[in-house]
Amino acid sequence: MWRTAAHLIMHSPSHDAPYRQIFEQAGSGLARLSLEGRFLEVNPRFAAIAGRHAVDLVGLLAQDLVHPDDWPLTQAQMDMARATGSPCPGSVELRCVRPDGHVVWVALNLSVWRDEAGQPRQFVAVAEDIGHRRQTQEAMAAAQAAERASKAKTEFLSRMSHELRTPLNAMLGFAQLLRVDPRYPLTDVQRQKVDHIERAGAHLLAMLTDVLDLSRIEAGSLPMTLKSVAVAQALDEAVALVSNQAAEAHLSLRATPAQPDWLVVADQVRLRQVLLNLLSNAIKYNRPGGRVLIEAQQVDEAVVFAVTDTGRGLTPTQQAHLFEPFNRLGAERTTIEGTGIGLVIVRRLVELMNGRVEVSSTPEVGSTFRVWLPLARPEAEEEPEGGRTTRSGFGALDDLGSRTLHVLYAEDNPVNVELVRQVLRMRPQWALDVATSGEEAITRAMTQPPDLLLLDMHLGDMTGLDVSDSLSAHPATSDIPRVALSADVMPDQIHAAQQRGFVAYLSKPLDVSRLLRLLDRCARGELVAPG
Repeated sequence: MWRTAAHLIMHSPSHDAPYRQIFEQAGSGLARLSLEGRFLEVNPRFAAIAGRHAVDLVGLLAQDLVHPDDWPLTQAQMDMARATGSPCPGSVELRCVRPDGHVVWVALNLSVWRDEAGQPRQFVAVAEDIGHRRQTQEAMAAAQAAERASKAKTEFLSRMSHELRTPLNAMLGFAQLLRVDPRYPLTDVQRQKVDHIERAGAHLLAMLTDVLDLSRIEAGSLPMTLKSVAVAQALDEAVALVSNQAAEAHLSLRATPAQPDWLVVADQVRLRQVLLNLLSNAIKYNRPGGRVLIEAQQVDEAVVFAVTDTGRGLTPTQQAHLFEPFNRLGAERTTIEGTGIGLVIVRRLVELMNGRVEVSSTPEVGSTFRVWLPLARPEAEEEPEGGRTTRSGFGALDDLGSRTLHVLYAEDNPVNVELVRQVLRMRPQWALDVATSGEEAITRAMTQPPDLLLLDMHLGDMTGLDVSDSLSAHPATSDIPRVALSADVMPDQIHAAQQRGFVAYLSKPLDVSRLLRLLDRCARGELVAPG
């Protein structure tokens, strides 16, 4: 296009009326400049791009319009056009500064107009306003950079989670074994020390989980399944899980029974997380001998969960900053543990479930947090989520049969192997085989198929998913129940394992009771790999 425009402007000094009309009405900015770079004539479009009147541009130097940082490149273009007499290859993108200081991005093409004798006489400039295109490019670049940053952050958190959960697995796993192993009962003093280890490890794990949850929420990658959830069940589960915490703090914990037919639209796991967080805060920030009340009410087309405490309360200033990440509102100066992101997670989870959070508080009297969620209408009866129980036990320790069962554990960390070995001593009918690499796991499983395959997701030579895929391809090993045991708790990894037919995904730190229950179910033939 610029070649046509340049041809037109080369004819514009003449008095040819058609060329003059085209010059004036051209959609591109056209200008003639002296060889020194002084404007001789511009068309209205060029004047509009420069933000000046055409008559005001005549006599100005090109340098008067170009941004100082872009002038060296523009000058080089002019020198090249002057020296070669040919149009510069391509266009140069530069910034034009208007009188009001506004900057406009321009694509500029330069060539030299020669007379009949071939002598250079004038510059011909064709300018296009590319501001919108640059904005689009910058927005796309910013979006791509944000996506890369988010991906890098997710990968970093995944690695951090894995690295932190691995030592936590040993610490909490062996602490659980010390506490529950009936062969070596602890004294009261020893049990107290083990309790301290478990509480400290649980606190560290809770902080790690909160940071990962907040990151997933911000990245939009937190799994969420909305369905009808029984209000009474949600209240009972939450109260059961914090009852020991309330008793240790010498607090009265009470729940007002909900109607059995009340249903709410929510993610069952995340609703439990919200209620647990609110109840834990009500206990932590309460006073000795205080009270905590949780109740639910149906209000029009919503269900309102309310958690009330008799704690220190919040000032209006504190309430204004209540949902800021990592802001503990002065609690960091106390002995109360916390990260300052629990309530942030609560609000964002509730919003993802199409609800809202409200708070009312009076200093030195107490606080009430209310969670509003949409009411669900009764439908076909749904089974409780995964058959989960609200409290964990270690199950019966009796022998479930005389046949020896084999579990093949693929794990390259000796401490993790030793933990599972110790757990299996509580189930004498199970024998442990260990493979320290993916290739070894495949070979052992095909040589002697085990009754259960326990797979770490990150082995030295391949992933647990690779091992599973390889064994699934062979009829002799395709129906072996596969259970993941991994410090990788990112949603994509868990979903991938579920898609590959894993019957369970155990996370590190290991819940010893859950592994024991899986072993018992497998011994009874209740764990079946999907066909």
